[in-house]
Amino acid sequence: MALTGSSKSNETERLYDLVRKRWIKKTPEEVVRQTLLQLMIKKLGFPLALIAVEKELNQIPHLLRNRAALPDRRVDIICFAKGIHPRFPLFPLLLVECKEDRITQAAIEQVVGYNMFVEAPFIALADPTGAALLLPEGTLQKGLPSYEMLLKAVQQ
Repeated sequence: MALTGSSKSNETERLYDLVRKRWIKKTPEEVVRQTLLQLMIKKLGFPLALIAVEKELNQIPHLLRNRAALPDRRVDIICFAKGIHPRFPLFPLLLVECKEDRITQAAIEQVVGYNMFVEAPFIALADPTGAALLLPEGTLQKGLPSYEMLLKAVQQ
């Protein structure tokens, strides 16, 4: 569960982001993102050091060579893994799109579009009801596997 607090200057509620290591404004989408990050790190074994939040496509290491061709977009959560790609020491394992409302077909198309550039082997979406893994046939499977399970699946 996300931690909340108050800013002394304006009494706006805040959430602490473990990945970005700072307090951020509490919005409905941020509650979804921070709740999922807490689950990923504390229960599913995702290494904190291998997670990036709200990362611009042109900041993702394996995409740096083609920066000019990248759309001006930002991914919600990206988790990297070591040793899963022959040319890149760190490569995206999981791409997650967070939504403040329910997951729609438009949200699925959005994250699939992002992944055309990112090329993560796994895609997930999250909303206030939880996370779901997007399966290759386009259906959503409720829940998110552990980091170890995703890593084993990609190394087979």
